[in-house]
Amino acid sequence: MSAAPSLDFSFEFFPPKTPQGKDKLRATWQQLAQLKTRFFSVTFGAGGSTREGTLDTVREIRAAGHEASAHLSCVASSRSASA
Repeated sequence: MSAAPSLDFSFEFFPPKTPQGKDKLRATWQQLAQLKTRFFSVTFGAGGSTREGTLDTVREIRAAGHEASAHLSCVASSRSASA
């Protein structure tokens, strides 16, 4: 018999907009990390609307030793807006 296939999990979040949201998201990703999550992604809003929150959240998750990246959305954006 062969071993059961392994499953990989990833989760995507919206960056928090309030200090309370930041605390709640932190508790959420810490709990989900216990599932041996392969990586987390954090949404980057169109036009850069959540740019700072996205980057801060990715850095926090990475600092805790987990894989994380920004999920870039390029709708309604231009090259100059991302510079």
